[in-house]
Amino acid sequence: MTEITKSIIEKVNCPHQVFTADSAANEVNEAYLEALERGKKEGFTPVLVVSDDTLEDWLGILEEDNYSREEEIAKVTGCGKEILAERYKEYVEDYEADPGTDNEEWLGELAGGDLINGLTAFTNYGDEGIRETILFEIPVANPWEVIAWVPVGGWNECPPASEMMEVCRFWYEEYGAVPAVLSHDEVEFYVGRALCDEERAWKLAREHYAFSPDRVDQCTASGTLGEVADSLNKSKVWYFWWD
Repeated sequence: MTEITKSIIEKVNCPHQVFTADSAANEVNEAYLEALERGKKEGFTPVLVVSDDTLEDWLGILEEDNYSREEEIAKVTGCGKEILAERYKEYVEDYEADPGTDNEEWLGELAGGDLINGLTAFTNYGDEGIRETILFEIPVANPWEVIAWVPVGGWNECPPASEMMEVCRFWYEEYGAVPAVLSHDEVEFYVGRALCDEERAWKLAREHYAFSPDRVDQCTASGTLGEVADSLNKSKVWYFWWD
């Protein structure tokens, strides 16, 4: 493993397994799902952390004397729904101001969404293989608490770690979604089963846009909310990226 990976492991400091660059994506997915089931019995939550120097630098906060995982978790109040509503209002005010114009164009149709059933944020896009990735067994029973152990967020339009933890709690309680992959610019959630509910898919797509506008603006072919809703309606994995 690389020196950066060793440093991240030292900072997070819990049981782990390392997948080097010559590992296959399906191997990582299988290991994560096995750990997810085992964690339910043994009282931990698995999370895949993609190793790079940017994330390693951010995780230096874990070594600061005034940082306490327990205190960060205790600050969570359950306001994730309200955070998403406020972010949505801020980002889409222009899109939905006039239902007869840009609204319909931006919303689009419930069609064209990708079927996403495997975790991919650790892969090398346009190439084979993966980026070196660590599967941590975080000693928390509540999946949203992993953000206190791997505090990512706060760049560009990505929510800071405190808000991300609130949103993770809300989505876990509402949909059973768990944060599965964390990197310095991507997050993936695993939900285990697709929504199969068009009304809820539209609602959730709005929440996803609030969480990450780039999920619609740069990660869809049509640039529409409907494409994301269609993907959510049939997928087991939620993908986010921030430019």
